[in-house]
Amino acid sequence: MRVGIYNRWLATLGGGEKHSLAIAEKLSQDHHVEVITHNPVQKSLAEERLNLDLARVEFVTIPDRHSIEMAPVSAEYDLFINASYMDFFPCFAKKGMTLVYFPLKLNRGIAFKRKIKLYARKWFKLPAIMAGFHAFHYDRDTFRWAADRVISINLPASSRDYQVEFDLSSQQRGVCGATILLNNHPIETLKFDGVNNPVRCQIIVPGSLPGENSKLTILAEGEAALDGKPKMEISRYTSNIPQYRIYQWLFEKLFRGMGIRLQYYPLGTTILDYVDSYDLILANSEYTRGWIRKYWGRESRVLYPAVEVENYHPAEKQHYILNVGRFFAGSHNKKHLEMIKAFKRMVNDGLTGWELHLAGSTTPGMEHAIYLEEVTRAAQGYPIYVHTNMPYQELLDLYSHSAIYWHASGFGEDEKKEPDKFEHFGITTVEAMAAGCVPVVIRKGGQPEIVRHEHNGLLWDTLDGLQDQTLRLIRDDVFRQRLSQAAVLASAQYDKRHFDQRLDSLLHQIDIQ
Repeated sequence: MRVGIYNRWLATLGGGEKHSLAIAEKLSQDHHVEVITHNPVQKSLAEERLNLDLARVEFVTIPDRHSIEMAPVSAEYDLFINASYMDFFPCFAKKGMTLVYFPLKLNRGIAFKRKIKLYARKWFKLPAIMAGFHAFHYDRDTFRWAADRVISINLPASSRDYQVEFDLSSQQRGVCGATILLNNHPIETLKFDGVNNPVRCQIIVPGSLPGENSKLTILAEGEAALDGKPKMEISRYTSNIPQYRIYQWLFEKLFRGMGIRLQYYPLGTTILDYVDSYDLILANSEYTRGWIRKYWGRESRVLYPAVEVENYHPAEKQHYILNVGRFFAGSHNKKHLEMIKAFKRMVNDGLTGWELHLAGSTTPGMEHAIYLEEVTRAAQGYPIYVHTNMPYQELLDLYSHSAIYWHASGFGEDEKKEPDKFEHFGITTVEAMAAGCVPVVIRKGGQPEIVRHEHNGLLWDTLDGLQDQTLRLIRDDVFRQRLSQAAVLASAQYDKRHFDQRLDSLLHQIDIQ
């Protein structure tokens, strides 16, 4: 089976990228898997940074394009997985799954715009691109469509016969010609005289009933490199339908940007039409699953991210409280300043012998640098240590020797109004539990799914609650050790073995063995 996994943001190699590549790693054991993106990513770097075995996975880089232009690409696969955050487009593969990190809240304005766009496309009699296209762009006085070796286009229905004309050219030396089919019947064979030398094509499209579109298929002849780059190009497309002539005058001369947006093929009028074209919606937590149901009215299945719990081991515990999270500004940050405030209050109230360690990667940009400087300044004068970009082995050691783990993402935010600002799952919490740290985490987002209060950790709602729950552990070693042992056991359910078993079960639900 040929599997395609799309992620526009693969180059960031973040948590979402690790989630999607863990799926690729698993599926590559039995299938041919291609991970599709737009910016080149060294597979060796992804393997090293994310600790995955991607030897059997192929990375495919294609030209950048609007998300809706990915729909034709999906048709090339037996199973297509859209794992790209906030990229919505229909799935044309035999089977499809979409991985949702958090759902977009829909509003009437978005649906209205899509309805207007669909109506305009129908009125102007625009061709609908079904498969094989890489990107649209405007060059001089015409649109150009970069395309693959197999092109599929739905030509609009008309009560009368009409004529379609376009230029077709080769984009690679190995592509020497093309066969053109109309409604699966060959009508013409073309020969290319070198690369970028267009051949003019003229096709008579028979009249049909409303809604009965004609299918135009173009098959490249010859051998071409398997490099993900365009094989053919269509340019100077036109037809003698009056409405299309109006479209050309308006949008190829006066409002070019709007014309390009109208060229994107919409399967339906809302994002939900796109989502419904997939056989299965995957959520990364029960928290996300609940908001998919609330925002979209759709059911999904949970596939928790795989956590490398086997790399984390308890060591002799020191009086360390740990938090791990990237340093960045904005209300969605990890709330380092709030944790520092709570710890300083504890010290001022008499706590001695304990240290707070904040570890995380830095984020490029002046506003993020200013935030990190503010965090560092707030920690001064107290046993608070800020660790930036720690080597992996040193971070593992810090996890192993820390006794308590804090997590505060979302504190002070309104979960009903902006639920995306809370931790959707909490990989670092699971890592800390595997290392024997007792989690003391906010009772929001995905954290209560991981931490059962007074069983394998403690939950809190206010900064006073964070302090009180932490002091319970500090004052009662037996209680802390019991929760630590339970945390280690609970973390095992998020390991790679459970991830693989769950993925197999989900695939069986859509009849994939």
